[in-house]
Amino acid sequence: MTGILLTNDDGIQSPGLALLRRVLDPLGEVVTYAPGVNQSAVARGMTTDRALRARHTCFGGSFEGYAVDGTPVDCVRLAMLGLRAPAPEWVVAGVNLGGNMGDDVTYSGTVGAALEAALRGVPAVAVSVESSSPGHLDEAEELLRGIIALALERGLPPRTVLNVNLPDRPLVAMRGVRLARLGGASCHDRVFVAGEDGGRSEFRIVGARSPGPSRSQTDLEAVADGYVALTPLRMDLLDEAALAAMSDWGLAELLPPVALKPTGRDERP
Repeated sequence: MTGILLTNDDGIQSPGLALLRRVLDPLGEVVTYAPGVNQSAVARGMTTDRALRARHTCFGGSFEGYAVDGTPVDCVRLAMLGLRAPAPEWVVAGVNLGGNMGDDVTYSGTVGAALEAALRGVPAVAVSVESSSPGHLDEAEELLRGIIALALERGLPPRTVLNVNLPDRPLVAMRGVRLARLGGASCHDRVFVAGEDGGRSEFRIVGARSPGPSRSQTDLEAVADGYVALTPLRMDLLDEAALAAMSDWGLAELLPPVALKPTGRDERP
């Protein structure tokens, strides 16, 4: 059976993780390593300054897994660098409570875990639902199983993550599954003073849905219209067009000529 690592960024007791474990169990041999506490918006952060602990625990009523006192990327690295033998053949992250669409994918710990797998040559799927308090997530179980089973069957290109975003709708109100591009910024931020104590101020940065229109055929548009959005993401961030455009910057002229160093000898005839 296919070896699958399940992780998330909302923490091992998140209902989204338990749902995804139910989705995956018929599809392969599943092992779960997830953060012990919420690690949302840590992107590809990892722990380097201390030892990590993995505690055996139960979640979702009857499932067993390991709660890691680190980030989602830590969970993937632990499982792939020798804690599991053999290493997983696929990594699936989620279900994240809250959408990971548009430019926000760069913040996401769920997507970050999947990207860590892709970086190491393992195909990965990241799954999110648009609401932080979804009311219909359980209804999507069979639909998600079909999407992930298809990904396992067809495979993904090297260093690619399949990013899946669900609308928070009853199954009968979903309009289908759509391939989508990344949208623009899905949130705009505000900062306000949360409190003041003497000379020290406390601030909070909050996000809200962007009021502006998004580009067409995007994940933001698809989910808003009631579709499940599937967006393949590549690990390669290189901008080939910019690389070519910068070729005439005259970079060779930036290094000043090296002055001749005196030898300490009298060179006079």
